[in-house]
Amino acid sequence: EAKQEWFEKSGSLKMLGDYQEKLIKHCEFLTLMGGRGLFYIFQATLWLTFADTLSEFLEIGAACALGFVGILHLFAHWGIMPTNIVQRMIAKAEQLSGADINQNGVVGE
Repeated sequence: EAKQEWFEKSGSLKMLGDYQEKLIKHCEFLTLMGGRGLFYIFQATLWLTFADTLSEFLEIGAACALGFVGILHLFAHWGIMPTNIVQRMIAKAEQLSGADINQNGVVGE
């Protein structure tokens, strides 16, 4: 998710940039919202295999969170999740924090 320029500016992060390029080359499906969503859902199923009983809240919670994020990524891939929801969430976060998160020069819009 990081911009390539960030890796080029910092010498110590160059190794991470090389790793990102390898990931993009060999795991191209992670560059798409749908592929990333399916990967999150796959990870959720792996976490569910660790939950032997219902008393293992951490494993079940991690699985539910990853599954939810995966479903959101699939919705975004298909265009079901409109961007105005994201914009409203950013505006609310700006109102609560008082910071210009999206850097549009206005807090809370």
